Amino acid sequence: MGKSSGFAHRLYLALGNGRLQLAIGLISVPPILVTYLWRTSVDPVLNPGTYPIDFYEDYVVSGRLVASGGDPYTECISRTCWLGLTSAGSVYPPVVAWLSQPLSWVDHANHTILMAGASVAAQVCVAVFLIATTRALGIRTWRALILVSVLVISFPPLDDEVVQRNIEVLLLALSGIWFVGWVAGDRWWAGVALGVGLALKLVQAPMLLLGIWFRRTFANVAAILVLGALWLVGEPRLLPEYLFKVLPAINTGTGYAMDVAPVAAIQRLFHPGSLYGQDPGVDPTARLIGYLIAAAVVILTALALRAPRPDPMGRALEAAAVVAATPLIVAVVRPGHLVLLLLPMLVLGTLAVRQRNVSLGLAVVISWLLAGPVYLWFTKLMEAGLRGPFVRPGEETAMVGIAVLWIAALVSLRRHSPEPRAQPPAIAPTIRKGSVPATTASGRGASGDSSERSSSQAKNLSIGRRSWVRASRIVPRKAG
Repeated sequence: MGKSSGFAHRLYLALGNGRLQLAIGLISVPPILVTYLWRTSVDPVLNPGTYPIDFYEDYVVSGRLVASGGDPYTECISRTCWLGLTSAGSVYPPVVAWLSQPLSWVDHANHTILMAGASVAAQVCVAVFLIATTRALGIRTWRALILVSVLVISFPPLDDEVVQRNIEVLLLALSGIWFVGWVAGDRWWAGVALGVGLALKLVQAPMLLLGIWFRRTFANVAAILVLGALWLVGEPRLLPEYLFKVLPAINTGTGYAMDVAPVAAIQRLFHPGSLYGQDPGVDPTARLIGYLIAAAVVILTALALRAPRPDPMGRALEAAAVVAATPLIVAVVRPGHLVLLLLPMLVLGTLAVRQRNVSLGLAVVISWLLAGPVYLWFTKLMEAGLRGPFVRPGEETAMVGIAVLWIAALVSLRRHSPEPRAQPPAIAPTIRKGSVPATTASGRGASGDSSERSSSQAKNLSIGRRSWVRASRIVPRKAG
């Protein structure tokens, strides 16, 4: 992904024009912002009939079961269960159901206050992610902040997860906090954020493995302690059932719609009927190919990471590579998981703008489009009942977008080199008129190019001159 000097320079100058930026902002920002706020905050409150399935039929139901002493992992009792994957009523760790117990009093007919509160909480999570990532990447200008905000809130998977009040929005905010700590170094509070995220959903486990590999001691210890504490406090009686029954069933994979993992794409390729639930599960051949793909992704990512980077942008690229690789490793990737890809998108997009790298910028745009609007468009066509050779490949556009983003992250990481630190200029030694300084083999003066030695030599010569002047004043002049 080299730099296209001519076109890149012209494009950079065009986008850097203040009037053009103002015109683009006035045209695009208001309708995007109004649409986002209406769909995520106003419409769910005004139209209670279209309540979010994830929030009510998973968090509310599981919280009610735990509060009454029941088991949320019993037979499927809501539409959140997946065909051919698991019959459990919830796929989250027990602590999620334990924390959802206060929601047990919620009724579909009277939930305006709850919807308003959940909407505010979701918007706060999005704001935390934006503030954290822009701070870690050093984005300060108001134009850049507006552009980043628009690209984030207009990403369809995020829009849908906010509407559903899904826990993925909270994971997005926690990943932003972890990212700030990762770029800064070994921070314990970054480990706390990661530990909370892992306790709610294990999808962020590769981040912990990255910290262990790079020996982020304080962050690793904090993450493990927080994860263990939450799991031991939050309904531990259900933990064995989750670890040995629900979790293995989830990791088998499925070719059912809205699973964008590579193993799901392979299953749909061999068995097209699995897209509509006709062929449940994953056959051994598809599972083996999925394992090989996951192993290749892990090896290539590890080779690109190698050793820790000393500079902030290098650390940001490390995080981007791991987050982008995660959906290609696990067996089940629901569309909500795509919101976590906003982190590597922002990292690579920032690097592309600063380096005027058109190839990298195009890769980020293509990934954003394939994993966002294009995938949403084909999904809507399938929900409308349309089938055929034109609609079928649309289910795999999100996976292609993930692969493009991951490859771009690896290439950027391999080509990244930290900027050299500026060295303080050496002070030239003071030389008497007619004298020649002794030189070393490198061509420097005998004092070297050290500023301390140069300043000391100059000081000694100055003292010598003053002593000579004082001595000459006490010599009597000859009478003329």
